[in-house]
Amino acid sequence: MSRAALTGWEDRFAAGLGFRRVDSTETTLLTTAVPARPGARALDVGCGLGTYAAALAGLGYDTLAVDWADAAVAATRDRYADLEPRLRARRLDFDDGAEVERLPRAAFDLVTMRLVLAFMTDKRATAERVRRLLTPGGVWVVTTPLTGRLPEERRRIGLTPEEVAVVTEGWAEGAWYDLEPNGVRCFVLRAGSGH
Repeated sequence: MSRAALTGWEDRFAAGLGFRRVDSTETTLLTTAVPARPGARALDVGCGLGTYAAALAGLGYDTLAVDWADAAVAATRDRYADLEPRLRARRLDFDDGAEVERLPRAAFDLVTMRLVLAFMTDKRATAERVRRLLTPGGVWVVTTPLTGRLPEERRRIGLTPEEVAVVTEGWAEGAWYDLEPNGVRCFVLRAGSGH
């Protein structure tokens, strides 16, 4: 990520600006698709201000929230200090394979990327990193706009059909649901038991 782009994210998060609010409909759809179980571990990539990571912790996940912006990590820690140790936050650039390698392999039952995958440089490499982090049978939930549902000037924040194909190939199971009709889509991708 360029220094200018990172500065823009830092400024946005430092000002307390988030994106789509996490509501009970979203968490209900998530728990229907991926029921939480005691002791499950989650990794929330691109945590922003931490609202989704806090929702995961509230569902019972031992959650690690990561973001490439220091301001996002600081906001998550400040806003949700009462959820520690169930929710922890740290800086990590998921586009940097060497940084991701420092995370434990096969350690997370759930990896979430909410409104962030479109900004990842290499979608195929991102999917491979997620696979390495998931436990056997673990689940990757990608919440994203799709370019075909966005006006021309906002298409950069969504996934193209080709990117969706790259991200969803090679999983043992795959499903999707929409948060609202013709709105943001959630892909639920499950790793094989011996991946």
